[in-house]
Amino acid sequence: MLRKTVFWAHLVAGFVAGVFVLIMAVTGALLTFEAQIEDMAIAQTVMVPEGAAPLTADDILTAANASAGQTLVIPREAGDVVKLQAGRQATSLNPYTGEALAGAPGVASFFGAVEGLHRWLSASGRSDTGSFLVDTSNLIFLFLVASGLYLWLPKTWRWAKVKLNLLFRRNLPNAQARDYNWHHVFGIWALVPLFVIVLTGVIMSYSWANALLYAAAGEEPPQGRPRAPSVMTADMQATFIEGQPMSYAALVAVATEQRPDWRRAAIALPSEEAAYVQVTMDAGNGVQSAYQTQLVMDRVTGDVVAARTGSAASLGARLRMWARFAHTGQYYGIIGQTIAGLASLAAAILVYTGLALGVRRLSRMWRRRQSQMA
Repeated sequence: MLRKTVFWAHLVAGFVAGVFVLIMAVTGALLTFEAQIEDMAIAQTVMVPEGAAPLTADDILTAANASAGQTLVIPREAGDVVKLQAGRQATSLNPYTGEALAGAPGVASFFGAVEGLHRWLSASGRSDTGSFLVDTSNLIFLFLVASGLYLWLPKTWRWAKVKLNLLFRRNLPNAQARDYNWHHVFGIWALVPLFVIVLTGVIMSYSWANALLYAAAGEEPPQGRPRAPSVMTADMQATFIEGQPMSYAALVAVATEQRPDWRRAAIALPSEEAAYVQVTMDAGNGVQSAYQTQLVMDRVTGDVVAARTGSAASLGARLRMWARFAHTGQYYGIIGQTIAGLASLAAAILVYTGLALGVRRLSRMWRRRQSQMA
């Protein structure tokens, strides 16, 4: 009786949210390598003056008219695009001139439209109605994942029975048998990444889910946007410089001794009178805190006065950061992104096969009822 109840709840939920889940799945797959594609597109716009060499960090700061409070992100490879960040906004800079790069408008517009559909069912901007439908459908999708696992489990655990829903089968008699096999096979193999993607989506969509995440860490959710954690203490921030500061290029060279495998260095630009500067040496993809080493350095001597590898944030904040980038797979690097993209494609197939199976079942029930009434 329980299995029958779960089955019908699963079927009804699929019909209610199926179209919206399909949109999220397809757009999610299209967004899989958004960051890499946009970076490649921007890199193609870099114009190299004849005979020019990449500028130093200090020259780029001067050319870009950077100011305290911004963050300069320098790539390990000379000649790669440099970024100047102010909060969530980032400007790409030509490493040879320090000029702002216009980027690739077509690529940015495409991904902007796809992301709009993914989040709000609107390619032109935020829609409260679309946001409600997406968030609700994602919550229903979480139920579909959980109930789907329950329905997948065989009544008897025999390999001859299990393999029918675990492996693709050939020479099936009709489309219904194929859809049934595909629905079970794609469902079980994509179960774990889909659960992570959908669960983290719920956490980002609903304040109550976000509060539960922080509660699991024994914390209260922050009010507003939390500040990025820093290893620089208030006393360090209040200390004034005494002497001639080293160049940022020289400071990065010293910081390399602390993190020789770095891929990018992020310099949090201090005020002119500040004695210390924070430099983050990142050996990951930019969102993996475990591969980041934060250094507080004396601007005059280059001495490292404080250091931390990994995030200085609280457990709750780290879990929230995990949710943000596990949703896209970026937390686990290129492999994680690939798995997330494949899981999104699997979700699209699950919607198609599930709806096809459901329509066939309801059609059979309708025909049977009509024949009984005749």
